[in-house]
Amino acid sequence: MNAIAWSGPPIAVVGAGVGELTDGARAALAGAEVVVAAPRFAHLLDPQQRRLDWPSPLSALEGLLAEHADRRLALLASGDPLFYGIGCWLLARLPRAALDFYPGITSVAAACARVGWPWDEVETVSLHGRPLETLRARLRANRRYAVLTDAHSGPASLAMELMQAGFPDSRLILCEDLGGPAERIRHLDLHQAREHSPHPLHLVLVETMGEGGVLPEFPGLPDAAFARAEGDRGAMISKRVVRLAALSWLAPRAGDVGWDVGAGCGALAVEWARWNPRGEVHALEVRRPRLAALEANRRRFGVLANLHPVAGRAPEALAHLPDPDAVFVGGGGAELPAILAACWTRLRPGGRLVAAAVTEESRADLLAFAAGKAAQWQEVAIAEGDVLGGRLVMRPALPVRLLRVSKA
Repeated sequence: MNAIAWSGPPIAVVGAGVGELTDGARAALAGAEVVVAAPRFAHLLDPQQRRLDWPSPLSALEGLLAEHADRRLALLASGDPLFYGIGCWLLARLPRAALDFYPGITSVAAACARVGWPWDEVETVSLHGRPLETLRARLRANRRYAVLTDAHSGPASLAMELMQAGFPDSRLILCEDLGGPAERIRHLDLHQAREHSPHPLHLVLVETMGEGGVLPEFPGLPDAAFARAEGDRGAMISKRVVRLAALSWLAPRAGDVGWDVGAGCGALAVEWARWNPRGEVHALEVRRPRLAALEANRRRFGVLANLHPVAGRAPEALAHLPDPDAVFVGGGGAELPAILAACWTRLRPGGRLVAAAVTEESRADLLAFAAGKAAQWQEVAIAEGDVLGGRLVMRPALPVRLLRVSKA
């Protein structure tokens, strides 16, 4: 259901890209009675046309559209409205038939053309209105990125982030005022980037170089990389092998809503969110110290956009979460039967539930829950190398039993 009912003429959503407007875009602007545009685009309009500034906050645009619903409206933005632009906001609120799109050349395409990078090989990251830490979830070694920045994520901030992520030899290409009178392309190392104040209209091309000491590129984050809650003595971090086994059974997909019930310090939830960036993970934990460690891990690995810590006790706190497509239950104690029942009730058709048990009591609870269901079982037993008296020994951890059930 669209938030705005629209009965007026289609709204022309025009992108003023780098270079000239297309004939279709010019005609759409010329036919508009009211144009919403930034002052810097006033030269593209007829002086007799009524121009309105973009409202702030953007949510006020809903009222502006409703006020002029009987007029021929045009919205003039930069680049391509459907590429990190206003188009997604509009499509979430208006019927598709109410919008006509006229894309321009994006700043990313223009920047890549200036420096000779094939832009289908460049990953675009938008930091507009997003914490700088979200970049950490995307960084990989020997890759090229186009970074759309805001006041909190300019070249100096990017340089610091790259250094902290273990890419000290990376280079930045600062592309300023592309297509404008002050256009400038500057190649900078990280030390130079920390000293520059860029033009307000800019984007940054990044080429990562270095070993990358913080962020692995393949599933299986090291156990030692996670922050722990004080007093847990290494507990509440699921072992890497167990995490990977559980995640392979959860089989996260784009668009999934996931629950991690009894998330502890968030190791499994972080892995889940990191390797499935187009899904959401809600991590439920009742103990405040572990929630603090979960938040620290969320920021350390940059999964702020799609990992949502939830303070509360299961099963009661589950009532406030959206229905899941995949659920991991990592604990529960005496409440485990009630937690499993609540998760199964809320699980969407086709969803997957994976639960872990270590104690004999919790194993019995899993066995009772699985009765009558098509269940899969796996037991993961890990022994890790250690040194005793100068000799190698293998120290076993408690075996973890995993259950997987799918909802028809």
